[in-house]
Amino acid sequence: MEEQTLLELVHARVRLIPPGQVMSYGQVGDEVGCSAREAGWAMNQALREEIPWQRVMGSDGTLRIGKRSPSLMHAQRELLEVEGVTFKANGCVDMAKHQLGVIGKKALETLELGI
Repeated sequence: MEEQTLLELVHARVRLIPPGQVMSYGQVGDEVGCSAREAGWAMNQALREEIPWQRVMGSDGTLRIGKRSPSLMHAQRELLEVEGVTFKANGCVDMAKHQLGVIGKKALETLELGI
């Protein structure tokens, strides 16, 4: 198998997040072996791809894309609500209800990432 780039690994992991569930940048990073910041950089590139970018956010449920663009934050929230994701009064995703559990690096190695 060819060596995968960080971008490919992050995007492949995010493609596995089911509708109605979310992950934090840190979770994605932990699973593919990078930092939350690096996962965020990779997700910045995801808007041009067929990747469910809306399912990745800050660990506290904050839609961090709002720093980049309020309109993208609004779009992210709408996409998540269509999937059944609920929000707290402070505008953050209810992570207790919707956060996908961490798979772990060892288990991730056995997954087919579709690349």
